[in-house]
Amino acid sequence: MKHLALAIALLLPAGTALAAPFDTYELIMWQERTPAQLEGLKRLGFTGTKLRATGGTIDPAELAVHVGSGLPWFLENVATDFYAPYHRYTPGKSVTWLFDAAKARHRQDPADTGVFMRDPSLSDPAWQTRIADRLADLVAAQSRYHPLYYNLADEAGIGDLAAAWDADISPVSLAAFRAWLHEQYPSLGALNTEWSTDFPAWDAVQPVLTNAALARTDGNYAAWGDFKQFMDTAFAGAVRAGTEALHRADASARAGLEGGQLPGWGGYDYFRLAPAVDVLEIYDEANNVAIAHAASPNTIILRTSFSAGDGSEAWRNMLQGGRGTVVWDEGDQVVHPDGSPAPRGAELSRLANAIRAVAPTILASQPDRDPVAVLVSQSSFRVQWLLDRRNGAPWSDRDAGREYEDNAWRAGRREALQRLLALGVQPHLLSSAMLEAGALTRDGIRVLFLPDVLSLSDAEITAIRAFAAAGGTVLADTEPGLFDGHGRRRGSLPLGDLAKVSETVMRRGGVADAAQLDAMADLLTSAGAPPRAAFRVPNGSRAAGIEARWFRHDGGLILSLQTAAPYAAAPRIAIKMAGLTAIRDLRVANPAPSSDTIVALDPADPSIVRLTGPSPTGR
Repeated sequence: MKHLALAIALLLPAGTALAAPFDTYELIMWQERTPAQLEGLKRLGFTGTKLRATGGTIDPAELAVHVGSGLPWFLENVATDFYAPYHRYTPGKSVTWLFDAAKARHRQDPADTGVFMRDPSLSDPAWQTRIADRLADLVAAQSRYHPLYYNLADEAGIGDLAAAWDADISPVSLAAFRAWLHEQYPSLGALNTEWSTDFPAWDAVQPVLTNAALARTDGNYAAWGDFKQFMDTAFAGAVRAGTEALHRADASARAGLEGGQLPGWGGYDYFRLAPAVDVLEIYDEANNVAIAHAASPNTIILRTSFSAGDGSEAWRNMLQGGRGTVVWDEGDQVVHPDGSPAPRGAELSRLANAIRAVAPTILASQPDRDPVAVLVSQSSFRVQWLLDRRNGAPWSDRDAGREYEDNAWRAGRREALQRLLALGVQPHLLSSAMLEAGALTRDGIRVLFLPDVLSLSDAEITAIRAFAAAGGTVLADTEPGLFDGHGRRRGSLPLGDLAKVSETVMRRGGVADAAQLDAMADLLTSAGAPPRAAFRVPNGSRAAGIEARWFRHDGGLILSLQTAAPYAAAPRIAIKMAGLTAIRDLRVANPAPSSDTIVALDPADPSIVRLTGPSPTGR
């Protein structure tokens, strides 16, 4: 997997508030380029570049080129040695050589748990101080140039990217783990009861590693699950420490993390990670962009373009809150060596101009959510993964690529969200902590989806029961809460009397057809959360294969319609909505409102219209 870079390309003066939104969609070149090529990039509408700062070191000659170009830059990989030791460039070796060596050592001697001591430990205060000092020195040298952001690491992770690994059991990590456990349990006795252990003192507490968890026959994976949750917390905490160190050195500095993996292993619990950093460049997999934006709306999200013809993904990214595209270009396909535009460069320029025509409006809007919620349960991911590993090849032979394979946890959420988007229902994505804190009541939710939610804490169950008692509808695709929030199997189903296991609405199997969408629309309507509009094809049946998103802007409503995949939807979509009298196409310069509420849909790119007539909420 290639190294990627994260970029923000809005040049910020010192003192600009971190929460200030970007008002346009940015275009950034990752590879180093000559002065002639940099001039060519500016002519194409590029707004930023990358300056290598590996380990905090900058080549003065490279800096001079960037200063001379007049383009702002971000600083690349300033602390990869701390945040990504198992996936980083080393001359003469593969980027994963250290992780590969650890896996080989584990295959040779599975009893050797020393391979699970992360070097360096994310909990090591000496390393955190070293990184903070490095960032302070870098800011002292660079703040005069107002860098776009400081990229802490490229493709970081607890181990190698999103690969599962039992790190970190080093002494400093275990000490931090035990301190964390003090906050999770009221007493050592409570921990022993949950874990089915008999530790005599806190200092004796040890986590259960994966091989031992797989060997258990009692269904109690709490000691394993707690340790995995702690490592997610440690990763996010280390990232936050780097962000805070930058902010102490320069209040206007932004910390970035790039190459964000799909939700899962490696520290990629986005409800913890997204709020810990100012900027994230993410691979759009398994709804991670939507989750990260739900977790932290002010965190700036970017994507990377690897090849020509991915304009529909750039549009989709922007409509989910993304702020720019980083361009990966190994073969001078964007600008020729003399600075003249190459074919891909011309394509990117047209795309950027088209997106920028509407991006300020969309990025200044707020997603207008419906009274529907989908729970994203990280503890359920862990339990599902462990259950899936009970038969088959050894778990430690799996690499990061294997973790991109589909599973029930990702498929259930993905397909529920696809069907809701096809109906124009824009849900709230909730973490377990949000649910425990009262989000179901606070956000006026009427329907709660529990896709592959095997694990629920007692507090989550209490919140869900209160929600149902108040008239809320709970939908599931499996029996939810079979395990508690730590990963211990319960003796009975805690929601068996109220969670509807709906084969019709929650059935998996790809993009839903019109009949399945009709069934979901009927259920939502009966639950008090009807879709605010119906999208029809010319023969009058419900449109399938679309994504409809709503935005609030200047007291009114904006609607974007896009095909879920190129050519997946009909070319003309009629909007049936109470009170709707006219639409205005925001992608056309100075458009006149049209009383024709039929939208022409491009095979890949969205139509974006402002609505006249319906109430501000559209309901």
